[in-house]
Amino acid sequence: MSAPIDPDITSRLPGGGALAPGEAVLVRDDFMLSTVVFYLHTEMALTNRRLYAKRPNTLFGLIPVGTARSNFPIENIAGINAASRFNVIAAILGGVAILGGLGSLSSARGPALGILLFVIGAILILAAPRQAIQVMNSGGGTILFPVSVFERSRTVDFANRVSTAVAHTSGLRDVRPPAPAAASPDPTEALHQLNQLREQRLISESEYDAKRTDILGRL
Repeated sequence: MSAPIDPDITSRLPGGGALAPGEAVLVRDDFMLSTVVFYLHTEMALTNRRLYAKRPNTLFGLIPVGTARSNFPIENIAGINAASRFNVIAAILGGVAILGGLGSLSSARGPALGILLFVIGAILILAAPRQAIQVMNSGGGTILFPVSVFERSRTVDFANRVSTAVAHTSGLRDVRPPAPAAASPDPTEALHQLNQLREQRLISESEYDAKRTDILGRL
């Protein structure tokens, strides 16, 4: 038996933000900010009007120092996908730091420096594989929301669900009701107006007869 859905998931934006009248949450999820700062999370929600994101700002990539919020009108979203990349420089520096730490453990400088270098190196190596949710706007710009590489499958699923919802919502906006058919003029009124034109000598007798025949033929 599945667990009941928390009503707060669909009734409010991440961080407790209120929805606008007529606004409804379509897709919502939260992700670890990175592999290193797994204790911080980025929350994202797609409504029928916008893509909303709430993520922490960090100092040195580790210490939370406030929150950043982003809003993207749904009509300005050109696409969204899960992007993966590898920071080679961070991996190399991490390897160098670990080797330096191992060398310092047996040196006269003591183990403290060695342990510090080892920890820094491990953090750099862990942070080298990177995952992000990539949002592209209609103007060609791209904004990345970094997440932990361990969240890859969830970010791919989230990007697919958002893309489907955006396409469906855009399709509904593009549907236009058919234009009402022009009402056929009342033959009696048309004959009356035609007779007035004849009496005012705005049309000839032959034009009057031809138009009168045409109106009577549509009865």
